[in-house]
Amino acid sequence: MRILQISFVLLWRAWFLIINIFLIPFWAGVSIPFLFKDKYYPIAYWFHQMWARSNLFLMGFWYVLEKDEEILDKNKQYVIISNHTSIMDIMLIYSLMRNHPLVFVGKAELAKLPFFGFVYKKSNILIDRKNLSSCIQVFKKIQDKVDSGKSVCIFPEGGVPKPSVFLDHFKNGAFFIAIIKKISIIPFTIADIKTKFPSFSIMKGGPGKIRIKQHHSISTKNLSLKDKNDLKKKCFNLIKHQLEKFEREKVNQSKF
Repeated sequence: MRILQISFVLLWRAWFLIINIFLIPFWAGVSIPFLFKDKYYPIAYWFHQMWARSNLFLMGFWYVLEKDEEILDKNKQYVIISNHTSIMDIMLIYSLMRNHPLVFVGKAELAKLPFFGFVYKKSNILIDRKNLSSCIQVFKKIQDKVDSGKSVCIFPEGGVPKPSVFLDHFKNGAFFIAIIKKISIIPFTIADIKTKFPSFSIMKGGPGKIRIKQHHSISTKNLSLKDKNDLKKKCFNLIKHQLEKFEREKVNQSKF
């Protein structure tokens, strides 16, 4: 039985690679003409969303969204933050933020991937965390993107933490930008992906439901940089407590 289960997971993972051999060139390719001028970026963003939603559907994932009652302003930008466990987190954020074209702040290594790397680099902001000058330049690029009307998604853990880490310490970047530019933060808590599509093992996982909580936006209008650590702590605790709630719900459901 164990061998059959592992075989299924390996085939399922191979399916992910196969579909993206076709999806990435198609959706990324048709978006390229719209990446060179900011006014056309919403069109390119729609294609990025189609790539993300196609991946989720074809991999057998569906999400159940719980959200605090709030109507987001379509004309406002936001800093989106979330816990980070897998590449699927990116696809989920694309799918959820349909009315707010955004850019991701991601690892510079992604630019080395053939074809996808070009589109990712052109669409998003790449950071080499080992290079101080790169980090400084990134803050300037983020501010430029915000000034051009885009929202920004930053995973404050700074990458996918080790499987043993429940929620890694948050870095300062997202909160610095939100305060400097006076942009509200939208925290997301994503559950289940850590076990359904883990980054550190291709022999685990499987399709199924993903639970997501979209928290109420947090205003930075009256904050200064001296409030940065308090804001970071508030967001960390918000996501941590929701993850713990998701875990309790999962345990309780398994009892029945």
